[in-house]
Amino acid sequence: MTATENKLSGPPIGLLFSPQQLQQMQGYLREVYYEAEARCVVLADITGQLIAQEGNPKEVDTTVLSALAAGNLAATREMARLVGEPARFKLLLHEGDLRTVYLSDVDDELILVIVCPSATPLGLVRLVIREAIAKIQPIVQEARHRPTASAPGVDDEFTALLDSELEALI
Repeated sequence: MTATENKLSGPPIGLLFSPQQLQQMQGYLREVYYEAEARCVVLADITGQLIAQEGNPKEVDTTVLSALAAGNLAATREMARLVGEPARFKLLLHEGDLRTVYLSDVDDELILVIVCPSATPLGLVRLVIREAIAKIQPIVQEARHRPTASAPGVDDEFTALLDSELEALI
């Protein structure tokens, strides 16, 4: 059962990403950051937990941004349902005088948030978002089908490391 299928037993427990997968996604965020001339790029799960970020952490509180983005995306999913949209809205845009915030979900599991100067062309950001999502989706799908460890949030590498450390103590 995937996190999105686990609707009756509470919120999803999240995906388990390997260090290599996290490093790959961090590289994609870096590409987005430079290509879109962003101030901040954030990748979070649908519950608002920060997974990765690129940019100056002093400029934006990315932990709070992740949580607010998750709530915003959840609200607009419900809005889409209420107005008869058969699927979720693909891109949310919040345009201000100085900054524009773009929100997009990635395979119903993650949220990509990009904060750009308002002068950055929308078409450029849309293209960069589309490319980033195309690169991140296979990682999400791989993590979704990866066998989970015995406890939520514990991956196979951590389990093996813990076992070896415990054996060394004995």
